[in-house]
Amino acid sequence: MLSAVIFCRHGETESNIGGWLAGSRDVSLTERGRAQARDAAAALLAEGCAVPVVYSSPQRRALETAAILADALNAPVMPVPGLEERRWGDLEGGAIPADLLREQVPNGESLTGFHARVTAALDGLPVPADGRPPLIVAHAGTWPVLCRWMGRHSKMLWPPNASPVHLTRQTGMVGVDMPGESGGAPSMG
Repeated sequence: MLSAVIFCRHGETESNIGGWLAGSRDVSLTERGRAQARDAAAALLAEGCAVPVVYSSPQRRALETAAILADALNAPVMPVPGLEERRWGDLEGGAIPADLLREQVPNGESLTGFHARVTAALDGLPVPADGRPPLIVAHAGTWPVLCRWMGRHSKMLWPPNASPVHLTRQTGMVGVDMPGESGGAPSMG
């Protein structure tokens, strides 16, 4: 099991701007989203961050972000089925509902099923041989599942677009550091 990871939510998309649920829709980054990914890469490089691999959701917005980060960090990208955003069914393309954490959505994926899918994908991630933490590029919905998988809930509903967060597992606690706060990328420790 991984003892540390760096998580980065994908860069901005039209759905982020419009406030609608993209879910399983394969949307691209905006120009600003690509710039955010480049800025995230620059922040990680400024910290001296070297990752052995970038694990990514196979959805376009995550893969585009991952490719920009991986290019700058000189690391390979590995798409990981199971890290996709929750399938919101009939709610996709509509306004983000106030009750995002409801269990069932019409013709969509249950919250329990989504958490199980993402957890299984995380469980299957290879631990890099050199011990360096990998970078995981995914979605807002992945964040709370990842925090729980690492051993703790986050106070953040989700990180901003393309903002790397360092997560470490330490004696049952998880630390989070955000770039630009306390002299570096966020981490939980």
